[in-house]
Amino acid sequence: MSDANAENEERGGGSTGTIVVIVGALLLVGFCVVGVLVGPLMMALQSARMQARNSTCINNMRQLGLANINYHDMQGAFPSGWSFDEETPERPQWSWQARLLEQIEQVPLYEALNRLEDPLFPTIEEGSPEVAELLAEGIQMLACPADDFQQFDGASHPDRRYLDPAGNPVPLGLSMYVGNTGHLHDASGAQPNTGIFFGNSAITFQDVTDGISNTILVGERDLTQCRAGSWPGVPQPNLHDGGVSIWNVVAGAKPVPNADPWDGDTLCGEGFSSGHPGVVNILMCDGSVRTINNNIDSHWHLDPADEIGVFQRLMIRNDGQVIDL
Repeated sequence: MSDANAENEERGGGSTGTIVVIVGALLLVGFCVVGVLVGPLMMALQSARMQARNSTCINNMRQLGLANINYHDMQGAFPSGWSFDEETPERPQWSWQARLLEQIEQVPLYEALNRLEDPLFPTIEEGSPEVAELLAEGIQMLACPADDFQQFDGASHPDRRYLDPAGNPVPLGLSMYVGNTGHLHDASGAQPNTGIFFGNSAITFQDVTDGISNTILVGERDLTQCRAGSWPGVPQPNLHDGGVSIWNVVAGAKPVPNADPWDGDTLCGEGFSSGHPGVVNILMCDGSVRTINNNIDSHWHLDPADEIGVFQRLMIRNDGQVIDL
């Protein structure tokens, strides 16, 4: 090979190397540009998804508000938080959400459950497998898409399930919305409370003297952290503590919104919580939906005549302390 040819090949090789370096640099720049663009795009998509889930959850609550108002118009009062029978205090009883099955367009389910004419406990214990399946059925309108509705196949958290006479856990249909039972934390059975839903309650609009736009009716309860609730009823309505108690269908004023996950008394499994970061949606008695954040003024005392928080005032219907969010 001549010196000229060798020199040409060397120059050609150098040109090729330069081209490779340039192409590599361009690709690197391209990847960086794509990375810069994709990051915000993914964040925007995630934000849009969260907003869509929150919008669905809010719409569900509005439907619940309309259902409660329609029930009130027909029956003259909001549904009772749960039924309570002194003769069978430890037996499961229907909840306020079960009473709304007609209003939330669950008429076939309502009819299949004999229009709730029979108490819940024989329906669970003596009903057919088909009835048991209906009672375990999750209702989509009672699910917030910010949480995992199918975590337990649309049924209640295992710790909240009724134990039948043989000791077998009975799942009940899941609900991620619970009613405002009021300020008194230990009011179970048929003991009156200061909210809207408690044992054998029949609260009317006239009873909400602090104003129906200033009093909480319903709030969220997430499943993943706080065990959510169930729509058919309370497994043991004479209990105010534990998974099978009144907290299946109501929330109290003692836990702060989005309290720590349940590992003891008065934490989030007995209050309001959500899958929305830092906030909880609440439904007011007039059917409007508001959003409260974790930093809302909240401090509970046994006697509501003491200095208590804004959050606690919102859960008392008639203390004369009107709170407007």
